[in-house]
Amino acid sequence: MGAVKARLEDDCGGISFTEFSYQTMQAYDWAMLLKKYDCRFQIGGSDQLGHLDIGAHYIKRTCDEKFAAGICLPLVTDSAGNKLGKSTGGEVWLSAEMTSPFHFYQFLRQLHDTEAEQMYRQYSLAPWEEVLAKVEEHRRNLGKWVAQDALAIELTRIVHGSEGLTTAQRCSRALFQGMSQILCFLWVCHSVLLGSMEDIRSLSENELLSLFGNTVKVPRNHVKTMGDLADHTRSDKIKGSMLMTKGAFKVNGKKIVDNTAELDVEKICLPEAPDLTLICWGKRKFQLVQWV
Repeated sequence: MGAVKARLEDDCGGISFTEFSYQTMQAYDWAMLLKKYDCRFQIGGSDQLGHLDIGAHYIKRTCDEKFAAGICLPLVTDSAGNKLGKSTGGEVWLSAEMTSPFHFYQFLRQLHDTEAEQMYRQYSLAPWEEVLAKVEEHRRNLGKWVAQDALAIELTRIVHGSEGLTTAQRCSRALFQGMSQILCFLWVCHSVLLGSMEDIRSLSENELLSLFGNTVKVPRNHVKTMGDLADHTRSDKIKGSMLMTKGAFKVNGKKIVDNTAELDVEKICLPEAPDLTLICWGKRKFQLVQWV
């Protein structure tokens, strides 16, 4: 309650009722969880220590069940010390539906060297001697992703299984290791390198959906020409059929300039994903079309 007291004594800001009552509500919530589900133990980030402490004391004073306890774990932070979580838009979920195996793998793979060492120490289940040896190797090879690779492989396998790890690695190779057609890819504010179309074509439908996260759904019977497809995939007011005549439109890596060209959906679907087509606007914006 020290933080609440400090806010009450602050002549400038004060405290809202929501903030004032927050810990009380948290304590009552835990008491209800205990009564309904026999929840006696909670785990939270280190910033939840006050909530867990007050909740445990409330239960011991008001409930017949006297045991309630919690444990706090270090917060996952970025290189600047900022918390990664729902409130900051940087959350990483264990559920594959919320964070795909690919994005989970890449979150760990792209950690800063300092973050990677800290998280590898905290989360690896390898014997401690092996952890220390890997940390030393990482320090000798900064910038070569030693700890990042080890952490991404180990945790992705634990969370998503061997199949999820394989999917994540195949998607990563398709994005980062294509040599014949290296392009810059911008999708939902994430900049990565897109590999060759051969790499992309080899991915299954689930892997492509995992890779892109979002799709542009287009009804099969709504498009008759390439121009129709271009128009359906633009989210702004610019007509796609006009842009494509200037060479700004590609379908599965092939530039299309004739907006009257007849479209056969079956012929432009990816080999391993019969309901998906990859399109590109200019050099930077890729979209995955899902035919419905």
